[in-house]
Amino acid sequence: MKKILLLILVSVTLSQCQKFAFWQNESKEDTSGAVVTFLQGQVTILNEGKERFASLGDLVKPGDRILSKLGKVDLQTYRGEIIRIKENSDVLFRDFAGSSKPNTDIYIWAGNLLVKSVKLKANETLSISSPTMVAGVRGTVFSFELEKGSVPKVKVYEGAVAVAFKTGPKLIELNDGLSQDHYDQLVKTLEENEVVLEPGESLEVNPSLNELVYLINAKMTASSLTKDELAGFSDISTGISKAESPITPQEKAEAETLVAVNPELVQKQVENNGASSEVTQEIVENIEKEHESKRNTALSNIASDAEKMGLDNEEEIQKHYSVLETIHKSNGEILSGAVVAQLGDIFIVHSTKGVMQLKVDEIEYVEYRNFKVQTKTKK
Repeated sequence: MKKILLLILVSVTLSQCQKFAFWQNESKEDTSGAVVTFLQGQVTILNEGKERFASLGDLVKPGDRILSKLGKVDLQTYRGEIIRIKENSDVLFRDFAGSSKPNTDIYIWAGNLLVKSVKLKANETLSISSPTMVAGVRGTVFSFELEKGSVPKVKVYEGAVAVAFKTGPKLIELNDGLSQDHYDQLVKTLEENEVVLEPGESLEVNPSLNELVYLINAKMTASSLTKDELAGFSDISTGISKAESPITPQEKAEAETLVAVNPELVQKQVENNGASSEVTQEIVENIEKEHESKRNTALSNIASDAEKMGLDNEEEIQKHYSVLETIHKSNGEILSGAVVAQLGDIFIVHSTKGVMQLKVDEIEYVEYRNFKVQTKTKK
């Protein structure tokens, strides 16, 4: 009888240990996610078919999709990456790195991302892909832009990004529309066309090959490409390359506004799994305060750097910023110059009257060469 009781006790103990071990693994997996650290306008998060408007401190998990129209949102991951999703974007987060996951995997259907990575270890990755391209990152700041019907645009501000077509030769099948020679040429073009972009460089993509890769990815899994679809693609000899693309003062300034809050705050919020509690509310309030303080410091530094240049006439300002704008203030005053940066409700304006920080309520509209951006409804 004692032996039976002992066996039962051992069995129960092992069962509890297994449950505890499973809970530990599950808990580690729960660290895979990101937190909304900054929000401007209206942004929608889709999760398992359900929609909700994003709010500060919200948790974004693998499988979540973010839609922004007139909104903008900054996310900070458990690992420390900062991802800014700009207006008119449609982004799916296929995976996030966590304490037991090494990869962050982002898919963009359309829109514009600005990303600041952390220094990654040998087994860690951060990748952003579109229907035709994939960008692999190693500790860097870069943008990834995709307009529907256009080729992806990638530009590096710091570090390096490797970019390649997403499909591989195994997805391409011979058929009546593609000769052996053209097939070999296409495979060679895809295999050899990976470029590594460095600071001040941007991606150049052959639109014809980009279109073909899109067709391959979209249709080859279901059925082979038709002769008509392949017609016109047989002479492709170039795919992707890189070009010099100097970083503009406005791009440099925006990159500086990608500020990080204390990683412990983000990690605690992810570990809490977004549960509603007084502790969570305190974390969100601290995230809001810290981000506001750091972005205000960044904007002040941007204004200070602009002042040091000593530009005080239209010609100099236009030459430096490659644009000349007219800023109509709410009080009737008109400024001639350039908007250097804008985040939240603060504009940094470099005008002929000096560099100044203006709140959005102080600006009626900004007039560009061909259009206007309304910031306040006229009464």
